[in-house]
Amino acid sequence: MLIEFDQSTLANMTAALDFVCKKIPADKDTPELRKQIADEMIACAKLGRRTYVDFQDAGEKRLAEIARPQRARWLAWLRR
Repeated sequence: MLIEFDQSTLANMTAALDFVCKKIPADKDTPELRKQIADEMIACAKLGRRTYVDFQDAGEKRLAEIARPQRARWLAWLRR
């Protein structure tokens, strides 16, 4: 629940989410994708990383993972 975060954290998270969501390709923009990005930012905040840059980095990382073509995801899994 977001009530556990202070106003500064929520403002940083909101601004970073807006920034990252503007980078979503139109054909991939869905509420589910936005939720996954937001969930990643919430996880980031729960780890104590609460700056705008922290949220932006977390959101962009998640977007890159999701937006990566299916074949690239499979290859990334193999490299683990």
